[in-house]
Amino acid sequence: MNRLIFNAKTKSALALALLMTAPMLCANEALPTSRSIENLRGAAQNPLSPTYSVPMKYVYHGGANRGGVSVFSLQPVLPVTFGDWHIVNHFILNFIDTPGGVTGIANLPNPYVKRPAIGPLGSTGLADLNLTSFITPVQHGELTWGIGSTITMPSDAPSRELGSGKFSFGPAVAVIMQTPVYTVGLEGSQLWSLFGSEGRESVNQMQLKPLLNYNLSNGWYLLSNSTIVANWEKAMGQIWTVPVGGGLGRLFALGDYKINAKVEGYYNVARPDQAPDWSVGTTLQLLLPD
Repeated sequence: MNRLIFNAKTKSALALALLMTAPMLCANEALPTSRSIENLRGAAQNPLSPTYSVPMKYVYHGGANRGGVSVFSLQPVLPVTFGDWHIVNHFILNFIDTPGGVTGIANLPNPYVKRPAIGPLGSTGLADLNLTSFITPVQHGELTWGIGSTITMPSDAPSRELGSGKFSFGPAVAVIMQTPVYTVGLEGSQLWSLFGSEGRESVNQMQLKPLLNYNLSNGWYLLSNSTIVANWEKAMGQIWTVPVGGGLGRLFALGDYKINAKVEGYYNVARPDQAPDWSVGTTLQLLLPD
């Protein structure tokens, strides 16, 4: 099968343009009440919220010397309630276009490089599937917490060219402080590979996700939701990827639908040698409140 080739920079620019025009398209629509906006906006910002939603996210990682990496993700959130506890399940299904050998990306803990003798460099297609589940109490105040697990499954069979090529498992934890004005917190997870393709390296990856959201009027908010990555199997100086940056978001109504839209940009102040310098991303999240 021929490799799908597309201009990732052009696609990124189009995605960002669509995102910025989405709120303007709904300007003449009736917005929910202020209370409804606040409730749904808070739910969209909180990874422990028991709210059904379907986020769709596109990120372009640029500035790596081997080329840019495009990642499109479907990230449905499916909560379940048992008595006094919620189980909030986050699924992430990734579609990746990579030139191969680009490190420092959470979705690619062990990048794959084809040899020219057996085919073109890089690959495009379905990558790893991740499931992270948090158990969190139904009753809580401004501060809430969740503990659980994260599991990654390589879904690009049989070649295992994308993602890690390994089945991996580990713990996950989140602590969130939320008021009507702001949401701050930290989500963390650690993955260790259990089994998988023998030709791929073991996975030993930590992810830390500090989040900060500051709410403005009319559904708008400022945000900084980066993902810090540590690949412990790498040599000293090649372990950490630390992005710094932020973005702008808005929750709005489009007909009968409630949409959370945001755009973000980050610069990697620490990164491995083959990692990208920066990333830009856009997210559209369909909220399905009870």
